[in-house]
Amino acid sequence: MTPLHDKLIVCPNCGQETPDYADCVLCGYSLEDPGAPPRDVSVDEMQEIMMEANLQEIKAKREWVFGDTWDHAPWLERLQVLAEIAPDNAKVHYYAGAAQTEQGTCREAIVSFTRALACDPEMADAARRRGDCHYLLVPVLSDDVQVYYDRALADYEAALGIEPDVYTYNAHAAIVASLGKLEDAIGEYDEAIALDPDYPESYFNRGYAYKRLGNVQHAVTDFRKYLSFERHWNEEMVAQAASHIKEMTEEE
Repeated sequence: MTPLHDKLIVCPNCGQETPDYADCVLCGYSLEDPGAPPRDVSVDEMQEIMMEANLQEIKAKREWVFGDTWDHAPWLERLQVLAEIAPDNAKVHYYAGAAQTEQGTCREAIVSFTRALACDPEMADAARRRGDCHYLLVPVLSDDVQVYYDRALADYEAALGIEPDVYTYNAHAAIVASLGKLEDAIGEYDEAIALDPDYPESYFNRGYAYKRLGNVQHAVTDFRKYLSFERHWNEEMVAQAASHIKEMTEEE
């Protein structure tokens, strides 16, 4: 398993604290080879789409569960004050990272989650949420995709090693599937379903992996299982599942 990055260092270029990766997560300056060109930290069109979709997903889930779409800006300001007062409190840094994520500032959130992990390396949620940020920052239109995939995978694996949960199995498996390892991804969806058979997205995700493998029977079964749940927070996924079933059964 890849070691968990739970240390912060000061970037000599921007002067900000950053996880001890090969480069500064905030400015892209190479921490291993100062003479190397900095990694591009700008946001491309595909990243903007992914991050906006993620923000909408978070809001939809919160409204579905709690009935509101809470504004995190005032909360984040209070947390930043608390972080100065209690710099060794992992929960303060974790909640600051969560608020930054929900404002779309994923690079700053990565630093906050790392501060939380520096205080408490066993905080699975901090590793999990940091993995989400790395996944959202995947620069689809450049050559740095694998770097962000690797960082996300390492964080998800660390979280699963501390406290296995169905969400993280799905998130890790989604990257594995993106890398073309569909059978490995299906194995992880199996583990997610064994852990919590009432988590609908596991069936949708496994069904899509089966579809990509050409296993129509298993794919249709999973999509139908997904649709059998009474409540769904994402109506687009419901429509996609129905469309996949129609496409595959008509081909028969």
